[in-house]
Amino acid sequence: MEPEVTAAWISAFGALGGVAFGTVTAIVAARIQARPAHRAAEAAHAQAEAAYRAALDSAREQIKGAAAQNTGSARRQVYAAFINEAHKLQLAVEVFDKDFYGVTHDTREAREALDRVEKAAALVFLEGPQEVTDAAWEVYNEGSSGLGDYESSEAARTSWSVVVRAGLEESVATALDQIRHGVRDLVSHAWRETAVHWVMEVALGSESPFPQMPTHSRLGGRTVPYSVDREARMGGYGLGRLVAPREGTSPVPFYETVRPQSDLVARLLANVETHLWFCGPLIEDGSLTREQACQMLEYALHAEHAVSPEREFSWTAGDVANDLLKFVQLARNVLNPLEVDQGRSSA
Repeated sequence: MEPEVTAAWISAFGALGGVAFGTVTAIVAARIQARPAHRAAEAAHAQAEAAYRAALDSAREQIKGAAAQNTGSARRQVYAAFINEAHKLQLAVEVFDKDFYGVTHDTREAREALDRVEKAAALVFLEGPQEVTDAAWEVYNEGSSGLGDYESSEAARTSWSVVVRAGLEESVATALDQIRHGVRDLVSHAWRETAVHWVMEVALGSESPFPQMPTHSRLGGRTVPYSVDREARMGGYGLGRLVAPREGTSPVPFYETVRPQSDLVARLLANVETHLWFCGPLIEDGSLTREQACQMLEYALHAEHAVSPEREFSWTAGDVANDLLKFVQLARNVLNPLEVDQGRSSA
């Protein structure tokens, strides 16, 4: 290659290298100069994103607060409506209690109040929470039980009114309490229905001894004596066996070791005679019949809580007020949780 050509190529490459170097240097310088601006842009973007997230969180909290406020307002209205209707039911029930053994009251107004309480309790169920709903239904159940007690006890109330006017309420109630305790608490479950049936037979004048085998009064609505299936053996309270009612019905358990003892049977007999003895003067003067005295005894044996209709009524309808107070307290705790928390922290 000619020296002139070589020199030209060297000169050209040198010029190209100078251009490239200048270009690279310019790009690097431009990047260095642009770096603060890029960082500023990134900072501005991060700041904008933080502001957006803060605004979003604030909006969420506002929506949540508004929803809670709406929920609280709805609950307050529903709770207030229930309390209003339950109070009316309480007042309607108290009317019966003021003169329990007097003239029989019309229960239609109380029934209407009970229906309104049921509807109000259904709305409480929709609002919740569970503990407030349960308290609302307790109010309804107590009111329903009280009204049922009053409406179903008219015959017993008539008999008891005679005893109350004669000043014998406590004496008769004590005797019936003893019978009730003996049959319901001291006689084994296997013999309980037999004992109830035997007590009623004694009160009606039957001289039959206490049965040697259990009887059952719910088979066809009449008393059915059991015949022994000696081949069927089963465990339990010591020696036991199955007994089958006549007419081929299914066997049921019978345990020899739980038959009432003779002294308990004697006490039951004595308490029945005591009850009839207290009722004797009223039966003699015609103000009470023996059948009515037996109705009083039957009521005492089957009532859930107490021997007389008035005491039974107090157990059920009397709890309407207490259960309403419980509802009010629970509702207040739900509507004002901050007060509850402050009370706990101060305690």
